Amino acid sequence: MRVVISSLTWYCLLFSGMLARPVFGAEEPSQKPEPFAAEVRYHFREKIRDAKPGEKRVSAPSHERDVFPLSQATVLNGNSAQQIEGRVPHLPYRFLIKVIRSKDAGSETIEVNVLDNSGKPLTGFPQVMPNPLTKTGDSSRKDFEIPVSEPLKKKIEKSVLARDQFLTHVDLIVGIDDDFLSSASPR
Repeated sequence: MRVVISSLTWYCLLFSGMLARPVFGAEEPSQKPEPFAAEVRYHFREKIRDAKPGEKRVSAPSHERDVFPLSQATVLNGNSAQQIEGRVPHLPYRFLIKVIRSKDAGSETIEVNVLDNSGKPLTGFPQVMPNPLTKTGDSSRKDFEIPVSEPLKKKIEKSVLARDQFLTHVDLIVGIDDDFLSSASPR
């Protein structure tokens, strides 16, 4: 009887140990970064035609936007990540934005790359930095200025903006605050 009990105990321990082990092939770390949203903003002003001498000749700054789908959870090199990859209709660029949580250190980095049609990064990209995004204060969003050539600027003004409006700059904005996440659906 004593042998039966010890064998039964041994099988129970073996079975419970198997349940505690991760499933074969499962590589997903236990914690993943917060989901994030991203959009491209076309900042512009408008020339005021009927301005009298001494009055403002341009309007206050405004913007139009192209929105990416929300980030998707993924595993990159064994690390948990959130990622957005895609294009917007008014720029000839491919965007790759990742927030990666290191499984070893538990720290996060953000990687932003903007590639031209030939697959080369634009000037100033890729950018890799410790993840600056938190849901508190001013650190819930991060802006990345996108370089735009004069011919592309004219094309954007023609296709996105109205008459008498002129492009001032283009930004990629990445954010995790609730307002930004909820507005991540296209207008």
